[in-house]
Amino acid sequence: MKLNLYKSILLDGDGVLWKSNQPLPGINSFFEFMEQQGVSWALLTNNNSHTRRDYVKKLADFGIQADHQSVFTSSTATVDYLLETYGKESRLHVVGNEALISTLRNAGFTLTHGEHQPEYPVAAVVAGMDRHINHEKIKIAMRLIKGGAAFIATNTDGSFPTPEGINPGTGMVIGALQATSGIEPYVAGKPHPAIFRSALKSLGTSPDETLMIGDRLETDILGGNQLGMDTAAVLTGVTSREEINQSEIKPDFIFDDITTLHQALVEVYRS
Repeated sequence: MKLNLYKSILLDGDGVLWKSNQPLPGINSFFEFMEQQGVSWALLTNNNSHTRRDYVKKLADFGIQADHQSVFTSSTATVDYLLETYGKESRLHVVGNEALISTLRNAGFTLTHGEHQPEYPVAAVVAGMDRHINHEKIKIAMRLIKGGAAFIATNTDGSFPTPEGINPGTGMVIGALQATSGIEPYVAGKPHPAIFRSALKSLGTSPDETLMIGDRLETDILGGNQLGMDTAAVLTGVTSREEINQSEIKPDFIFDDITTLHQALVEVYRS
């Protein structure tokens, strides 16, 4: 199988373009290449600890120009699902960070969160990354879920890469709530198709014209595969070549990093 002349490219962030606040080598050249070739792109991240505005600033700090319409997060996918399912101004209880809370509040939902017990019934418990998760937060959310509130997870990533090593991800929060409530959540982010379809709709392209680049098999690669995209795994994040060889989830292409992928695409576009 060979790389194609893609009209659009979807990219994960953590482990593909950066680790924490450190850009990975070669990303500026890659974005310059896409601009030169007229390839549209979008960032698809399951990281719900930052808002769209945060990611636009992060990219700008790396020398990459973007706007909020190029950024799709598990939080924005969660908002889209909640608006469609429960409607604006629905009452929600949130276990998560300030970025998730502000994204939901700005969408018009009425919120309680953390250790604040709701004084009224809530349509759903929405859970994302919470670095200050504790027994009280889990207890309140668990009881709401067991009492009939829907359980919505932004994503279930178990870890994410940093320059110091692999850190626990949103999955530690979702796992605690799932284990204590006995309820499996609806997951809004990757590999759920909604976030991919939102990006493709915004770019005006189809799956067969698109390459998905990621570092995580069970989110980036699985989601792209399910929609019929070509998928490329890079080895700068959480997944090793050995893990890919042992997994049932297979990318179409494997590259050491974004630089080697860039070099391979250059050859395709020159031919």
